[in-house]
Amino acid sequence: MNSVFDAMPVKVLEELERIEITIHETERRAFLGQADAQDLRLRHDEIIASWKARAEREGLENLIIERQRQDMIAWVCDPLPSGIPAEARGRDR
Repeated sequence: MNSVFDAMPVKVLEELERIEITIHETERRAFLGQADAQDLRLRHDEIIASWKARAEREGLENLIIERQRQDMIAWVCDPLPSGIPAEARGRDR
């Protein structure tokens, strides 16, 4: 009994084989991508949950004050995107 594949030239059969292999590889990458996305979702949720628990323990206002303090320190100490520390702005090079 013959099938449509018996009528196809070898070039077409080779293309079909390449497509089948690509389908398998693409589905595998998609599965791995979904697993990575799920890991990221879990990490995202864990971070939020840990900060909510910390806010309940230490008080939200205290955490906000601490963040503002750290932001002020970072503004002075951390370099700007140009690589120049904020404290050096306005000085001659």
